[in-house]
This record gives sequence, structure tokens and C-alpha cells, in this order.
Amino acid sequence: MVKRWDFDRTIRCSSFVVPEGAGEYYFTVISDKPGSFDEAVAELCEKYRYVTEYMGLSQRTLVFSRLYVGDIANHRGLLVKSELFRHIGHGVVSVIEQPPPAPGSLALFSYHLKKTAGDFQKEFSGWVREPWCTEMVVKGDHYSMVWKSNLTQEGPPDPKQQTGRLFKSFSALLHRYNLNVRNNLVRTWMYVRDIDNNYAGMVEARKDFFHSQGLCSESRFVASTGIEGRSGVDGAVIAMDSLSLGNIDEEQIIRIEALECLPRTISYGVTFERGLRLRFGDRSHLLISGTASINADGKVAYEGDVEKQTHKTIDNVEALLRTQGATLNDMAYVFCYMRNPVDYERVKEIVDARLPGNIPLVSVRAAVCRPAWLFEMEGTAIIADSSPFPAFI
Repeated sequence: MVKRWDFDRTIRCSSFVVPEGAGEYYFTVISDKPGSFDEAVAELCEKYRYVTEYMGLSQRTLVFSRLYVGDIANHRGLLVKSELFRHIGHGVVSVIEQPPPAPGSLALFSYHLKKTAGDFQKEFSGWVREPWCTEMVVKGDHYSMVWKSNLTQEGPPDPKQQTGRLFKSFSALLHRYNLNVRNNLVRTWMYVRDIDNNYAGMVEARKDFFHSQGLCSESRFVASTGIEGRSGVDGAVIAMDSLSLGNIDEEQIIRIEALECLPRTISYGVTFERGLRLRFGDRSHLLISGTASINADGKVAYEGDVEKQTHKTIDNVEALLRTQGATLNDMAYVFCYMRNPVDYERVKEIVDARLPGNIPLVSVRAAVCRPAWLFEMEGTAIIADSSPFPAFI
């Protein structure tokens, strides 16, 4: 089962560990003290070093980190030169402009993998355009994981064109590892600048590309979040973080649905799954996509009422988890997105009451893909499994 630690209100950790198997560790670290940006980065670094050392983790176990900042144009250069970046730079790093609620605050999400004995083999791509646009493969005994951060395409600010070129570039990236989009891509985070105007173009281009690759309603799509966000690449209106798995069979990837609560996305022309279950011999990962206050007819529920929308969103996530025999207690981490920062305290009260109190959690300001949606959440749950497939990683 998922085990969690609450070091204080700004440092939280969860883990899933099985005897003789891989240990997974998730952290959220928040810096919210008043001060300069440099002081906030130093505070975040100190907290990150403390929690990883306490848990017996190191740069060798680090896989992926994401930094949430309020002003990426002015702060990206300072971040790259910081001690914090030197620490998290031993894994894939994503930097996204999605401001945490407190003015001037920073948030960090980090994922570590640890073997009972020895280390996983990590290989970085030999070509990286920017230090926050990184690519790495983690090779285990049974599977490989390919993480890619902040993939963008520059050029005219046309979301459809940029998304089409982005996925074409991503497909070529996977081919370098003898992988492909149809069989190996399982999770994406699509960051859309000015989402109210650019989301439709991204959706159309993604649908066309997925169709060309054999990802369709008869096969499957991927777990995904499409949310307002800005990368550090000037001119890019679309950015993507992604996770792909090597050596995984189609039978191990199961669509998660709860049709009594929310419909399939393809019913209104969008191509992602509500969630995916990845079955391994010793555990299952339940990848819960970005989920909002949607009803069974695909319409926004409780327009204008952020409190009821938050409850409905959590109800929907619970329904998805329930189909796999899981609950919110099995969540390893949660991300929450709010369109309006003035809603933070009301949303926080509900989230704190309904989610496990010590769950690693990051809340940020980010518009959801429909203007009427005021709140969205996503995350990953992990449950024990005893399937005939090889154990995780």
C-alpha cells in the first residue's frame, strides 16, 4: 500500500515499496516564505535535500522533477544557475509557469526510483536544446521508462501547426529507443498558452496524429492533462511532458472509465482517456487524467460554483478509482489547478477535508480547457497486484 509522510505543511512524501522490488517515492516541496526569488529557490533546495537524505535517496535514484514558477521569462536563467537545479538536474527537469497560490512562492514535484540492491541505469539524451527540455531513459530488469520534458516546436504561434510538429518530433524521439506512440506512450501533460483560444487547435492536431498512429476509440488513447501553462521557450504556445514505457504488452494497459459519472472524451471529440491502469506483476499504476466537474452528459456541472465543482471533481476521481478497486487513500500524489486564485482557500478547505491529509499535493493557478470549469485535479494511485506480467521496472 501507499505509505505517506507529512514532514510539515510544505514537505510531503509518499512511497510504494514491495520486498525485493522497486521502491517508488514521490515528493512535493513548497517554498512560501516572503522574500526574493533567490531566497525562495534556496529554501526549496534546503527542503529537498533534507527530505531526500532522510528517505535515503540520492541523485542516483532521481528520475523526474517539475518546478512550478510564477514568472518563467525572468526566473528561468536564475533557476538554471541555482544549486537546486544542480541537484534535480540528475533527472529529467520540467519547468512550467503555473503560479502557486502564495505570491512569489515556488513548488517542486519529484519522483525517485530505488532498487533493493544497486542502481537503475539512467541514460540522458546526448542532445538537449535547453536545460529544462530534457530526455532520459531508465532501464530496469523488465521495462524501460522514457521521460521527456518541455518538448516544444517554435514557429508561427499556431497551436495546430505546433502540436502537429511536436508529435512528429516526439515520434522520431521514441523511434531512437525502438519504441512508438501506439504501443508505448502512456501519459502526457499538454501545456497550452492562452488555453481559451489555443486548446481547440491542439486537440484537433493531436486527434489527427493519434489517428495516424492507430490510437483510436477501438484501441486506446493515453492518460493526459491539457491545462494552461507556459514553457521557457519563447514563441511556443504548446509544450508537452511525457512518459513512455518500453517492453509493455497491450494487455497490461487498461482503459479506466466510470460512464455513470462521466462520458468518454471521444464523445465530444477529444482524444485522451479518463485514466489508464498499467498492470505489473507486483503493482498497478492508476494514471488519472486531468478531471473536472463534468457530468454523465459531458456538460459542465455547477457552473459558477467553485465549491460544488470541487466536490464533483473529487467525486469523479473517486468513481474512476473505484472501478479498479482503489480509493483516494491509494493516491501517491495529486495536482490541483484553479482558474482563479481567489478560490484557493475555499478549494483548499474541501481538498483537505476529502483527500488524505498527508498526500503529496501541489496547487497552482491554471485555467482549465473550458472557461466554465473552475477546478481540475489529476494524480496517480498505486495498488498491489499479482498479475502474470513481470514486476514493475
